Amino acid sequence: MTIDVLVIGGNGRVGASTVRWLHQLSLRRNASAPLRLAIGGRSRAHFEAVQNRLALPKLVFRSVDLETGFDSLVAVVRGVKLVVHTAGPFQGCTQPDLLRACIAAGVPYCDVCDEFALSRHAKELSSEAAAAGIPAVVSCGIWPGVSALMAIEAAQQLGGPESCERIELSFFTAGTGGAGPTIVSATFLLLATKVLTYLDGSLTLKEPWTERRVVDFGSGVGRHACFLLDNPDVPTTVEALAVANCASRFGTAPGVWNSLFAAMKLLPSDWLFNRSAMQGLALFSMPFIRVVDKLVGATNAIRVDAFRKGDASSGMPAQVTLRCVHADLEDCVGQATAAFALELLRGRSGLSSAEQTIPAGVWYPAELQAKARSNILNVASEKALIWEI
Repeated sequence: MTIDVLVIGGNGRVGASTVRWLHQLSLRRNASAPLRLAIGGRSRAHFEAVQNRLALPKLVFRSVDLETGFDSLVAVVRGVKLVVHTAGPFQGCTQPDLLRACIAAGVPYCDVCDEFALSRHAKELSSEAAAAGIPAVVSCGIWPGVSALMAIEAAQQLGGPESCERIELSFFTAGTGGAGPTIVSATFLLLATKVLTYLDGSLTLKEPWTERRVVDFGSGVGRHACFLLDNPDVPTTVEALAVANCASRFGTAPGVWNSLFAAMKLLPSDWLFNRSAMQGLALFSMPFIRVVDKLVGATNAIRVDAFRKGDASSGMPAQVTLRCVHADLEDCVGQATAAFALELLRGRSGLSSAEQTIPAGVWYPAELQAKARSNILNVASEKALIWEI
């Protein structure tokens, strides 16, 4: 059976949400021939549980182990029309082996990587991807991903990137946003990761979960404390816009979670950066986390502020603020990831008659052309509680 999209890590919450949205969106575009989807993972039992939950009897399982070696990965992805990599956590990973396999097999690719070192090494494969005619987008999803597109839009509303002096990215999630243990463990790992910020054009490493700032995320969400946390949107947006100042903050509710993260940061970094230990802690914590999530909901909010250089004598605004709020993190990250995936398929492999908007090469979201940005944001706007973009 020919597979259109293979979602690696599709048994997880982000991956399964992406599969659900890919199916729904492709049905809308062609009800008689929706995308043929497959989940790549290690457990058929977990796949069958996801298949039943999504009510997708035609969903296919492919056995995938990312540690099996290059040749095995090439064999797994060969013949697929797009690979979507959602198998995190990505913290501590540096080698984009799956992307290399996709380039060798001639398969377009995207991922939800939130580890800049890995995204940077993926970007270094851009010339190889271009030579193979393969488009790839790394660090896509809701954040990073849609948030970077919002940063570009904010800069444009100031009068263009050359007019923008500073960008502030702020994120809020109620509880864990309904996230699974992988996302929770990724947050734990980030507490051991120095935060990439830019100050007056210079890369500045700062301590995570510091420099508290109260941010207004709009009606229905309100004001919440946010703290510095590493985010690849910062260096990739700076690279795309040549902006001098940029930082990213995150906060959650109830406030005890923020206090818990601050306390965890005091633990030895070697222990915090132990992937297996953090995954185990996340799994151990899930029953309590689920109880709290039921009480506080799963709202996900993004705010992007862009500040203009100098005064506003040109008639352009001195500051632009964009906001995006969805009711559920798990749902909207799958929605956004599916939006990037569909844009990569646009005009390729007979799946769409529309013109291609993402050329061959490896791209950060902030580098995408205006038409691609518009198409992705249009999909991401669906079901938004606030969409001020």
